[in-house]
Amino acid sequence: MNAPALRPWQLAGYGSGSMVLAAYYLVSTSFLFYATAILHVPPDVAGLVMAASTLWDALVDLPLGWMSDHTRSQRLGRRHPFLIVGGVAIAVLSVLLWSIPSGLDLWLKTTWLAVALVGLKTAISTFVVPHTAMGGDLVTTYDARTVAQGYRATFQVLGMALALVGSSAWFFRPTPAFPQGQLNPAVYPPMGWACAILVLVVTLVTVTSTWRFIPRMRAERDTPRLDWHAIRDVLRDRNLRALVLMILVTEMGVQLTVALGFHINTFTYGLAGPQIAILAVALLLSAVVAQPLWIKVSRRFDKKPALYAAIALAAVGLVGAPLTHVAWHWFPLEPSAHLVATLLPFQILAGLGNGAFWSLPYAMVTDCAHARERAGGGNLGGTYTGLYIFAYKLGGSLSIAGSGVLLGFIGYQSSTPVQTAATRYDLAVYPALLMLLLLPVIAWLLHAYRLKRADFTESGGGTSG
Repeated sequence: MNAPALRPWQLAGYGSGSMVLAAYYLVSTSFLFYATAILHVPPDVAGLVMAASTLWDALVDLPLGWMSDHTRSQRLGRRHPFLIVGGVAIAVLSVLLWSIPSGLDLWLKTTWLAVALVGLKTAISTFVVPHTAMGGDLVTTYDARTVAQGYRATFQVLGMALALVGSSAWFFRPTPAFPQGQLNPAVYPPMGWACAILVLVVTLVTVTSTWRFIPRMRAERDTPRLDWHAIRDVLRDRNLRALVLMILVTEMGVQLTVALGFHINTFTYGLAGPQIAILAVALLLSAVVAQPLWIKVSRRFDKKPALYAAIALAAVGLVGAPLTHVAWHWFPLEPSAHLVATLLPFQILAGLGNGAFWSLPYAMVTDCAHARERAGGGNLGGTYTGLYIFAYKLGGSLSIAGSGVLLGFIGYQSSTPVQTAATRYDLAVYPALLMLLLLPVIAWLLHAYRLKRADFTESGGGTSG
């Protein structure tokens, strides 16, 4: 039986919740600078805090997804309690993290920093994992799951843009006392409050716009214990396993390029901050524009072929830029204004391809969960989503660790603003070569995914539930 259709405003209300990830992107871009340059925490200590929080962040996703699937609340269902608690906690902890007095004792500052960061990342996962899984609860048709995840991905990109562009353009504005605004300690507490207000608003919008659908999201069974046997049972789903391994390997390649992006743009391409911002905006806008594009492509050719096409586009963008500019010398590296123009098409292609990864795989994960439920296995949408996000974060963590190893291997010197020609070359080319080596592995892993539209007998599509 088909459930009532969701209207566009309801889908937008659901999707707006992913803007809470603005808190996550603020941490990703500004935490180490804030900890070292503003709070004067030693870099090795700040790095250890960041690494520990990243590991914890990955480990909590699967248990939170499992808890969300099996939370029994007649009034709030199994997703909304996590949205409410997670949203409020993100707001409170954002204020606490960015409002640490710099004059405190080092031990107290470090403890405050670590507790606030680990708590914030836990709160973000508490919201994001059930919220992502809820997209599969709100709708029941094959194509509608892609639409729901497309709305979620669009607002995720908007949250990212607010964090990355908004912080630099508004809070880090230069002043006479601080020509480099990010060195002004006074701007960080207001930034934390602004993030908190944004999170509370989108949490309220998401909760209220999806409130009437709570009856669809009530767990029907007692909560079993999450142990290795339960995880092994989930991993027996070969379609889910294909997606989990695919995103793990994909992120190991993609995030290495992202982690070294600032180094590559600064030392290899010689770009200034505003020029780097142009490329970043092009990437984000392309990812937003890509959402309706991939919805149409997946309807026409199905989700798996659409994801293959997205991989090809992203590869051309990510790999093509360093190969054509650095390895093959098709385009000159000077002047920088012309360089931005020749890099821009590759950035747009990378954005279009990467945009698909913010929606299509999540829709495919919920397809796996629905296929399991149809076979009488119970609804484990949150668990499936938690495992996928865990693999996503694990791949990114391995890339971050690998970026440090690669910098040492190619002879990068942190003590000097000038790098050798060989180091500048290797910075750009080595990540591209790794991505080329991983592409056939990614394609092979995705090939193991077998679900398709014909496996789901329900009629309808679009935004229907």
